[in-house]
Amino acid sequence: VPPGPPTIEGLESPHIRAGDTLRLVCLVRGGNPPPSLHWDKDGVPLVGPWVTEGHPGVSRSRVTVTVTPEDDGATLRCQAHTPLPSGGGSTSVTLSVTYPPAEVTITGTPTVAENGTAALSCTSAPSNPPVQLRWWLGGRELTPTESTRT
Repeated sequence: VPPGPPTIEGLESPHIRAGDTLRLVCLVRGGNPPPSLHWDKDGVPLVGPWVTEGHPGVSRSRVTVTVTPEDDGATLRCQAHTPLPSGGGSTSVTLSVTYPPAEVTITGTPTVAENGTAALSCTSAPSNPPVQLRWWLGGRELTPTESTRT
């Protein structure tokens, strides 16, 4: 008897923050023999603490993943394997990870003569969503002369 299609539980939203810990469960109902369940991330088998449990009529595989900025756009997939020709199947979730920039850098000459002009540049490391860089001087927002976003 082939199993039903796998489902993934535990992801309330695909939008998660870097540093969060995901505790996901892959669930398959039915199947005789019961299917074996396997996790991968972007096609690479997940190594680490994932456990498969079998109960009468239900197979579960639990996985714990600590999310990093590099996981933005990653796909976690659970596959059900069975020796039956019509058995198996898979399901997946794609992650959207939000994270702040690791650093913000100001470059230029910090020393300026009275009534002089300073040319300063502000750069941030990658972030999701992209940051908005704004300049302030003495509690007053300055208008940038040039802005580039990549």
